[in-house]
Amino acid sequence: MKSSAADILCEFNRRGGTTMAVDGKYEITVQTPMGPQAGSLVFKTDGNTLTGTSENMMGVSEITGGTVNGNEFQFNVEAKTPMGPIKITMKGKVDGDKISGQAMSPFGPAPMEGKRV
Repeated sequence: MKSSAADILCEFNRRGGTTMAVDGKYEITVQTPMGPQAGSLVFKTDGNTLTGTSENMMGVSEITGGTVNGNEFQFNVEAKTPMGPIKITMKGKVDGDKISGQAMSPFGPAPMEGKRV
């Protein structure tokens, strides 16, 4: 069954009018001081609340404190690293199927970019 424009608009409004733009899975690369690090993000929104996971070569971590405003997002994650868990705050935006932003860790800012898969 196809969704009508009215159905899509109702869902859009139910989710706060702006949040559906970020839902999905993204393959990302973060440019860290130790070189590029590949990973993935899975986003799910409910109103302006963002939940999901962040995955790197060490495993999966739950997103906490996530918010979304239109196509912009922010969340915290305790990423698993070879040096132990590190708290990271990620801020960014989704533009179509592209994602970009910045990860802030104890090592400083690190640019992030990727695409929806």
